[in-house]
Amino acid sequence: MRHISRLTLSLSALAFACALGASGPARAIDEAQKPKAEDSAEPKREESKDTKSEEKTEKREEKTDAGREQKPKAARDEKTEKAADKKKHADNSAYLRKLGLIIRARSPGATSLGEGSAVVRFHLGASGATDSVTLVSASTPRHGQLARSIVSGLRAPPPPGGSYDGVQSFRFH
Repeated sequence: MRHISRLTLSLSALAFACALGASGPARAIDEAQKPKAEDSAEPKREESKDTKSEEKTEKREEKTDAGREQKPKAARDEKTEKAADKKKHADNSAYLRKLGLIIRARSPGATSLGEGSAVVRFHLGASGATDSVTLVSASTPRHGQLARSIVSGLRAPPPPGGSYDGVQSFRFH
């Protein structure tokens, strides 16, 4: 086992020396004879490495600055529009939840009319008051009348966007 690891180590050293451009023994002799020349060359290499890394950093900064400048205004506007749409959607969702709660609060738990259903279309104005109510369908005229009265007396908060058109279905028990 020791022989294999020494062999691997020797081959690694030889490959490293070859990669540097000399054979193993010749490279070792050259390094032993000229340590001063190599010491004076090393700071130059370090400076050049530092200079190269600084140049790379500057180029990256220039690219990112150029990328920011080149970004079209339409793309930025598109992001702003998406954010506004998300906010609008969230506002509408919150408003619909509130409106649903208000309608449920106005709806009777049980009626003497028996089971039935009705669907109404309505429009809320900027103040949140019902402007118009239209009966779309009803199982009986009395169920339709009850649904219309529930929605027509509705007092909701002002809708986002100024007005709201909605359709509400009712199932009476």
